[in-house]
Amino acid sequence: MPQIRASKRNAVTLLELMLVLALLVAFAGIAIPSFESMVSSRRLSQSIEKIRNEIMEGRVTAMRTGQAQVIRMTLQGKDYSISPWLGGSEAQDASAGATVMQSGQVIQTQATTGGGAVSTSESSGSTRQLSEGVQFSMVETLIDSRNALAIEQSGGTVPTGGGSSQGDGSGLSSPLLLYPDGSCTTAQIILIDEKGRRMAIQIRGVTGQLKSMRLAAVATP
Repeated sequence: MPQIRASKRNAVTLLELMLVLALLVAFAGIAIPSFESMVSSRRLSQSIEKIRNEIMEGRVTAMRTGQAQVIRMTLQGKDYSISPWLGGSEAQDASAGATVMQSGQVIQTQATTGGGAVSTSESSGSTRQLSEGVQFSMVETLIDSRNALAIEQSGGTVPTGGGSSQGDGSGLSSPLLLYPDGSCTTAQIILIDEKGRRMAIQIRGVTGQLKSMRLAAVATP
């Protein structure tokens, strides 16, 4: 009696195809949000590291030039600036490389071969930005005598009784100053991403020591 062999089935049924597509959609639904969350978290870490490096570079510039540097941040925004602090006595107190006010213009100086300093090009602070999706949630600065003077000279109002300040009402943080002696304004800077994750930099004024940390996430709308 001849043996009947089952024929091989090479075709894929519609039901099988739909099952495979459903599995792919399910996997994508899991993988894509996880990937986006990882990218967002990476941007937050990069931003906190960028601010940390900017502060350290600003301290070096202040010590090198003998002129304080000031950092201002846009609260609930991603813009910030670092520029020389013009307190009025830079021409007498600061060294070569400092930025001074001369004839109504902001001028950067440089060293001469004779050891003095000569005015060179016009200089101004530049606006910089955090990574996309990251912004300044809060900037709290401790008000001391030097910081209070900076606030007054910039047209702000010094909080009654000193303490700390979270801004001047204009949308900008109070000035965070980096001094030529290596000290700076005691402050805490908190960044937040679009997922509500937060990281902070704490700055110890006397030593200029920086400490980064993760904070509890907050719910986002």
